[in-house]
Amino acid sequence: MKSEPWDYLIVTASNERQAKAYQAQLEVRRGSEVLRNAREVLVVADPGGQRIGSGGSTLCCLMEVLSRRLGREFRSSRAAVWEQVLGELRILIVHAGGDARRLPAYSACGKIFIPMPGRNDRAVYLSLFDRLLPTFLALPQPLEGRGQVLVTSGDVLLRFDPTQVRFARPGVTSLAGPAHPHQASSHGVFCCGQEGEVRLYLQKPSLAEQSEKGAIDADGQSYLDIGVTHLDAATAVQLLQLFNARPDAGGRFVLAGERGQAVMELGLDFYREICCAMGREASREHHVRSAQGSGSKWTSAMLGELFGTLSAIPFHVQVLRHHEFLDFGRNRGLIHSGTRLLQEDEGVSHLQTALDINNEIAAGGAIQGSAGWVEGCRIHGPLALAGDNIVVGVDVDEALSLPAGACLDVIGGQGEKGENVWFVRCYGIDDTFKEPVEAGAVFCGISLLTWLREAQADPEEVWSPGTERKDRTLWNARLFPAVQQHRAYRQWLWMFGPSGASGDQRRAWRSAPRDSLEQMLGLADGQGFYERRQAIRAGVLRGSLQP
Repeated sequence: MKSEPWDYLIVTASNERQAKAYQAQLEVRRGSEVLRNAREVLVVADPGGQRIGSGGSTLCCLMEVLSRRLGREFRSSRAAVWEQVLGELRILIVHAGGDARRLPAYSACGKIFIPMPGRNDRAVYLSLFDRLLPTFLALPQPLEGRGQVLVTSGDVLLRFDPTQVRFARPGVTSLAGPAHPHQASSHGVFCCGQEGEVRLYLQKPSLAEQSEKGAIDADGQSYLDIGVTHLDAATAVQLLQLFNARPDAGGRFVLAGERGQAVMELGLDFYREICCAMGREASREHHVRSAQGSGSKWTSAMLGELFGTLSAIPFHVQVLRHHEFLDFGRNRGLIHSGTRLLQEDEGVSHLQTALDINNEIAAGGAIQGSAGWVEGCRIHGPLALAGDNIVVGVDVDEALSLPAGACLDVIGGQGEKGENVWFVRCYGIDDTFKEPVEAGAVFCGISLLTWLREAQADPEEVWSPGTERKDRTLWNARLFPAVQQHRAYRQWLWMFGPSGASGDQRRAWRSAPRDSLEQMLGLADGQGFYERRQAIRAGVLRGSLQP
């Protein structure tokens, strides 16, 4: 039986700025094949720009739906009314609110709208959103009257057969796939009981914990949470009640009381604070230990108050024997996953060239080398790549060579005084953007402290006053210069090898306006990012440029 269309497709965002960018991208896709199975498409931002986690964001999405369906004069705090409304709806929530900290070139657009390789005859560039959404939209509906809230992530391209999935049980049903215990140790893991019942949910468990809790099966595999979770209407209402959702004086749904405030101030992760409390063998001690061990800021007493309600919710898992992750969430993953995707599209086992994605390649322009990702560039001269390179948003008007592992992206934005500038980001393929300097953070392939020493720069010059040593990272280091003209990015290519820089180059860098990747989130021109891609795409479709 063919499923009914989804009533709501909701994409979440970190803040209003990101939400506006997402809304613009959804608007240009309105009426496209990928959105035809959704009656209404929304973007819901975390309130006030405060990051509230996947659980908090899910609650905000549900409250937005209730606000829309009930109308101001009919808004009620009665759970029975909420369940009646949600019981008639299919709601797909795709969490996409992130900073893309491990993917600087795409922090302006968010991971979900990263351009993708592949055949495309449409005017809109092909994105991760376009690739992943059809699978989620094709998932089946549950029994009539139970309602459906499906929560998933827009971070990776998840591939499986949606026709093999069934949502027939009450409560929560998650999808899992077999994986090596080492891979599973970085994710959520299910300890399975009889007939798909979940005994225990482990969050980022060590191999020893997986073995101790019986998470590893007879074939030596663990059941990895692949990030697709289904809730029926009754469960969705339980969660809303647990975190004190209610209409305020103006009729808008808000999270109130101590728990609601905790969500807004501490964040609520769907898998950490919620799933770790669920399962037949879950205990308060396990919930607290697992949640806090994976980063929860909730106190033991606060988590204890959640446990009684959450542990009573039926929890099941469906194991998909055939599934695949393609990770586009980090620099090296762009190359590996993009290559895999294009190999399948083209039906070949090996690519001879770097990935050429939505570029303008004019007469005299060429991409030379393999194992690279080149996207959104205007190439009017030879671009030579030594391997494992990422080049994004760059104008190549004369010969340009990059050493192995070098990544270069250029994006427009606003400078300190509101002037139009271009931000130049030079970094390495395996740089560690989140790791503290004291833990050995890497920049351009070497220790960040070594890089500063070779550039003859003092650490106090790149971190804001008052930034504690433990909080100093590549993400918040003011390393990246701004230039007035796009082609001026070339004067900073020495950053890939600071030991060979001249005294003049080092002095110029120290005196130049510089920003951190964190600062650029608010300064980069996200709309300009999209406009550049659309302009290049339009040229390709006109046939005046090479596809």
